[in-house]
Amino acid sequence: MAGTLAFLLSIVSGQLALPQTFALLWLIGGGFLAVFLYRRRTGQRLSVLSGAHLGWICGIFGFLIVTIVLTATAVMMSDPVAVSSMREQLRTHGISEANANQIIQLFRTWEGIAGALLVSFLLFTLLPAFGGAVGAKLLDRD
Repeated sequence: MAGTLAFLLSIVSGQLALPQTFALLWLIGGGFLAVFLYRRRTGQRLSVLSGAHLGWICGIFGFLIVTIVLTATAVMMSDPVAVSSMREQLRTHGISEANANQIIQLFRTWEGIAGALLVSFLLFTLLPAFGGAVGAKLLDRD
């Protein structure tokens, strides 16, 4: 639940044209939320390492959602109508034609997709793990 919520809040902050740091903060918050919910439900205290592990698992669920979305986007890029629609959406968000072409080209090569998945994996596992570790440390105080 926390991983899905962190993913959705990251998407919403991107759509609202908020700075990218908000999307990263949501990922950290997802790990923190996972520890908070676990502690509230079980009543058990977590070590910092256990909190990081729980945050990492939360991030894996978020990464699974990102993988599905990236796969669907890559499949859609084989349709010229979808490409022109994406180009138009990027233009409405203030992205130049050259940058829009670069983003579209990213989804047309397996190297670009693999790179996007690698970056997503790192962001969606490391940041929630950090949030989980911080959550375990802060919530351990009574």
